[in-house]
Amino acid sequence: MPKKITSNELASLNPIDFTLEEVLDLIGQLVDLSSDEGDRAFLDKAFLLSKAIDIDRLDNPRQIHYHYFLANAWAAKRHFNRFETEESWDYDQEELTKELYHLRKCISIPAFKDAMKEFKCQVYTNLGNHFSHVGRFVEAQEYWNMALKVIPDFPMALGNIGHGLHGYAGCLYDDSHRNIFMYHSHKSLQNALLWKDYIYPAAYDSFLRLYQHIRIHWPTEYLDKEHSFDYDLGTDKGLANYRKWCEEKALYINPLNDLSPYNIASQDIMHLPSMTVAPDDPPKFHSLFNQIKQEYGTARFLFYEGTQLPAQSYSNEDIVLVDTLEYAEYSHNLEKVKIAYRLVYSLFDKIAYLLNFYLGIGIERNRTSFRGLWHEPQKGKPLRTIFHKNKNLALRGLYWLSKDLFDKEDAHQTVIEPEAKELAEIRNHIEHKSFKVVENGGSGADESDEMTYSIGRGELERKTLKQMKLIRSAIIYTSLAIHHEEKTKEPKLTIPFTLPNMRFEDKI
Repeated sequence: MPKKITSNELASLNPIDFTLEEVLDLIGQLVDLSSDEGDRAFLDKAFLLSKAIDIDRLDNPRQIHYHYFLANAWAAKRHFNRFETEESWDYDQEELTKELYHLRKCISIPAFKDAMKEFKCQVYTNLGNHFSHVGRFVEAQEYWNMALKVIPDFPMALGNIGHGLHGYAGCLYDDSHRNIFMYHSHKSLQNALLWKDYIYPAAYDSFLRLYQHIRIHWPTEYLDKEHSFDYDLGTDKGLANYRKWCEEKALYINPLNDLSPYNIASQDIMHLPSMTVAPDDPPKFHSLFNQIKQEYGTARFLFYEGTQLPAQSYSNEDIVLVDTLEYAEYSHNLEKVKIAYRLVYSLFDKIAYLLNFYLGIGIERNRTSFRGLWHEPQKGKPLRTIFHKNKNLALRGLYWLSKDLFDKEDAHQTVIEPEAKELAEIRNHIEHKSFKVVENGGSGADESDEMTYSIGRGELERKTLKQMKLIRSAIIYTSLAIHHEEKTKEPKLTIPFTLPNMRFEDKI
């Protein structure tokens, strides 16, 4: 391994003087030096050296570090180019795209599970920071919590959770929810500050400033008190079990479910915020949001029944099938999982349909899609003007979430979710083609049957849950994005009108 390099040695560095492993180490050193000394010349050299790396010649552990160093390099480049500038709000940023690509490559390499605990925590923390920065603050919580599952007191994860929850709270329209978020933000920052010797000085100062800011603007007697967020799940055992399962999977359309599996979060309480509309306008946005929530809740329950309840159903009794001797599975419960997958996937386009009308984008109603919402239908597919420098964090989160979906009509656009194309193919095969579920196995085209896409049952369930979490995040972002847009409207004289909640008895 080469010695630590100095500024004076920078100009003379030549990759042919080092082994492949030494060049990799030098890249990491150069990225750190660029940040520590505020000199992008180190960063430029790091990128130059990275071109000398033949990643296929690296073993798995070194591939992981290669992607980690490159992710840090792109994060540093973003800092040099955009920190505290208007360009930091650009929706399309090469630096952010490349940073996320390399971080995801990091955790996708099989050897990552055997990496050092501290390293795994740092990668998960960086992923959480990235998601939070682009407006995907709901999903950021999951990555930070992954870090805490590896090391429960990992200080950088604790501090960034505090920062992330504070930012999340700033997007909320419910004051009671915002107060609970601030309580948890304060508590997480407080726990992080106990580990001063293990936190980068700049990060420690940032955590401390926010901690002090919260204590100035929120009552300290509220912040310092232990609070219970318990709630009666009801006497119906079946309902209580379902509620507990939803809480633990973080599937309620309720921001409080992102704090912890609290019983108080066991309700899809979030709806659209207060909105200003013309007096003769019907509640069309609330009506569509109702549809989205009900379809999501139905898909969630079907998935629960298909994975958690007994497999046998009398509905299967009279369906006579032949045994094809290929270990394929057929059942009422399995069809529930497949229906849930299809239903969840369809909701992304309904969100696009809602936003197209609400924002007045003007896409033809039969051509609206979640991937196609953001760009002009012309050569180069530029970002629509309405999104230029738009400081709506939740809306930007939706834009970045759209990059995780594959659309064959929009295939030229960058997709940065490794499974995106496969997830779209699964939906297509479930809806229109031959789709076979087997007891065990991975996923992909069936080698012995060119007509069929084959997948293991456990893998199908994992991918369905993944899509369910993604659409849940999108629903929350949609509500909060509209809240932000409503806040920026020019004040007008209005007549308040409250829509009542629908009674349970009327849901037949």
